[in-house]
Amino acid sequence: MAENWEATADAVNRAVTGAMASLEDVFEKERTVYGGSTWLEDLTSSVGIGKGFRFPSVEDANKIINNFKDRRDSIEKRRYEIQVATEALISAPFSTDSVSVSYLRAAKEALAKLEELNNSALKYTTSYIDKLEAAKRVKADSEEETAAGFDKTAEAS
Repeated sequence: MAENWEATADAVNRAVTGAMASLEDVFEKERTVYGGSTWLEDLTSSVGIGKGFRFPSVEDANKIINNFKDRRDSIEKRRYEIQVATEALISAPFSTDSVSVSYLRAAKEALAKLEELNNSALKYTTSYIDKLEAAKRVKADSEEETAAGFDKTAEAS
């Protein structure tokens, strides 16, 4: 095997470890409660199941959305790390013995699957941010209507 195989293996390990930690962090949010329900429950309600997605306030909505944007950014960073590791495997000179060839093939396949998983998490997180933004707009419109109703009541008094 080439003398640079340790650096290549380290790059692969960092990409895999980082992506898994990022995905675990995203799914940990499912166990975190926002406004009396988990974000998974909110997701199902925001797509028309149940009573709908509700935020206590637009400010709370912004906090949640920004948290998910941070997650999305982390997932995008992992995409880059996976690409770097993949390029390292492609460009690194490996020995042609059967063990090295087998390792290289398995590492490339693993990184391809990791990239697929990471892309799926990115798509999911981006879609969820869009749903949160839509729910926030509904909440903001509702707050504006409520404020306008109070203004009319005050004028009538």
